[in-house]
Amino acid sequence: MNNKLLRAATLLLILSAALSGCAADAEETTAGSANESATESAAETIEETEAIETSETSTLEAGVYINGRLVELEDDSTVDLDLLSVENGITVTVVKEDDEQVLVNGEEVESTLSLDITAITREDVLEIEVTDEEDTLTCTVNLMPSDFGDFTTEGESQTGGDYYLSTYDEDTNYIFKLDSSGNLIFYKETGDNALDFRKVYNSDGEVRYTYLQYLENSFCGISGINPGCVVVMDENYDVIDELYYQTEDGEDRMVDPHGFIYLDDGHYILTSYVDEVVEDIPEDLEATDNSAYLAVLYVQEIQDGEVLWEFCSRDYESFLYATTAVTWSESTDSCYDYMHFNSMYIDEDDHLLISCRNINSILKLSRETGELVWILGGTEDEFGLTDDQLFSKQHSIIVTADGSYMIFNNANDEVSAGTTESSSIIRLKVDESTMEVTEYTEYETDFYSNYMGSIRELDSEEGIYLWAVGGNYSGEIPEYSMVEYSETDGVLFTFRFDEGSRKLYCANKCE
Repeated sequence: MNNKLLRAATLLLILSAALSGCAADAEETTAGSANESATESAAETIEETEAIETSETSTLEAGVYINGRLVELEDDSTVDLDLLSVENGITVTVVKEDDEQVLVNGEEVESTLSLDITAITREDVLEIEVTDEEDTLTCTVNLMPSDFGDFTTEGESQTGGDYYLSTYDEDTNYIFKLDSSGNLIFYKETGDNALDFRKVYNSDGEVRYTYLQYLENSFCGISGINPGCVVVMDENYDVIDELYYQTEDGEDRMVDPHGFIYLDDGHYILTSYVDEVVEDIPEDLEATDNSAYLAVLYVQEIQDGEVLWEFCSRDYESFLYATTAVTWSESTDSCYDYMHFNSMYIDEDDHLLISCRNINSILKLSRETGELVWILGGTEDEFGLTDDQLFSKQHSIIVTADGSYMIFNNANDEVSAGTTESSSIIRLKVDESTMEVTEYTEYETDFYSNYMGSIRELDSEEGIYLWAVGGNYSGEIPEYSMVEYSETDGVLFTFRFDEGSRKLYCANKCE
């Protein structure tokens, strides 16, 4: 048997023993199964990958795996990992020749080493040394990547679950999880921006992790609406699907990464844009030749490959009057993002709410036909919002347990609620039979965020919410990027990157 086959057989034996020993833990935590699956993946790839590449004459053959994922060791170097979960500790697995010795932090490892590390810190590293009679390799493995920004948490959370976050607008970006105490317990390097990382469940109760991934710089050359896809991972953080918008001819089109809704495996609501010259613009808008070059918004629900319904913003003249983003006299010179979708949520009646920043409005869409039901906010508002209740350039719409709507109001337009000195969280109830606002509350955030921001309800009985503060601040940078907030006790828990330029697109907390 040659060396490569011997190592593969040895690894399979080692991993089988490791899997048996971890069975009890795996029943208690999905993180245990994550490590097991990653270990199985290592067994599948061992025959394809040389574990260590030192030089053309190196005699070293050992392979080192962290939670089942092969580490590409390089002599006299420091290595970052692109994915790590410590939700069930760390297992180091070694596959080596008989004459080789592997040391991890000074401890010799024959097959596996379990490390009781349940929080990822800058200080935690693995010093690895591999030797045989002829060669020696030394390598340092960072458990926290060198380009992962330092952060600070303060306070004490009063709700369960983990925080699901992502870096934004960095050279290298990460999705990551913090436990309720603020410890980093998982990260995955995503390259370009990845938004709205969260944990969901399919109809069989199986865990899915989802996020929106940038793939290109922009739709139609428009900054702020970058095309990409939805990434779906299983409980082991292995990618099992990538989702795209489905066109009439059955082709895939990239989605807009501001938001989507996972309903089940194979069942989603997605958005996308198409740059189109829209004809028959109303004469009173004085568009050149009564036409405009617009980024037209599309929304669709897909189940098992079938489009159930589709909404197209081009079908509604009212949006042309509501937009604050088009210079009509120059409307054919470049493509205009006249809607700018940025959030969606399913209402209590099972229809869809979407937030569109550039018309200062929340729209309700029928999930039976895709037709527009009503408009809340903006110049085309149908609910009689007063001047003090109007919101502008808003981001994030949710429905609370009592049926209220909550909105992150950026308030950076000529139409805004209250003062433009501060962005705010707005909570309101509407009566759809009388088309009136019945309740209205505004919470000041004490900072002014030009764009982004999110709101989530964590505990309806205790009145606890989670918000991310957005970006491109006017005035001083906020003290935090995310806050868990109580209506009775105020700020409970905060997170911030230590570098002021880093920000969060949104924040989630999931059980």
